[in-house]
Amino acid sequence: MSESLKDDQYGRFMQLFVRSQPAIRGFVRALLPPWGDADDVMQEVSLACWRKFADFQQDGGSAEFLRWTCMIARLEVLRHRRRFARDRLVLSEEVLELLATDATERLDHAVVERMAVEKCLNELQPPERRLLLSVHTPGDSIAEIATEMQINARRLYSRLNALRDLIAQCVRKRVAAES
Repeated sequence: MSESLKDDQYGRFMQLFVRSQPAIRGFVRALLPPWGDADDVMQEVSLACWRKFADFQQDGGSAEFLRWTCMIARLEVLRHRRRFARDRLVLSEEVLELLATDATERLDHAVVERMAVEKCLNELQPPERRLLLSVHTPGDSIAEIATEMQINARRLYSRLNALRDLIAQCVRKRVAAES
């Protein structure tokens, strides 16, 4: 395989994996409650996905990639579980399968919700979107933002609550339409 093709393939993999990583991590954590274990398994998942990426249908989008990686993640969780089978706190394979099924169902809903949030945020006017996102940026406080915008903090809270309600209604409508 040429270097250029490898670079393209690696770039595509990284783009898909990084975009899907929070959902994959949530899936793994649902199957492995000890968070330290989930971090270890996530490393194995990323390596296994990269090794098997040539088998992934390249025309598949983010949702297909997420389902594909979750299948690999489930296998890595089982492998991890077998390595630590002597631990008294290990779940049975039947319970793990139930958790995997439940996590997969929640994953599909989470993807629909995330897409709805993105679309609803894009429907806001740029200043409103910037305001709503700025209060959720680490390091920014409501008082600083209010001072910067030259408005009273209470008024800013009222404006933010109205925007949050607007986004919540929009997301509910979009999710209902998808269902």
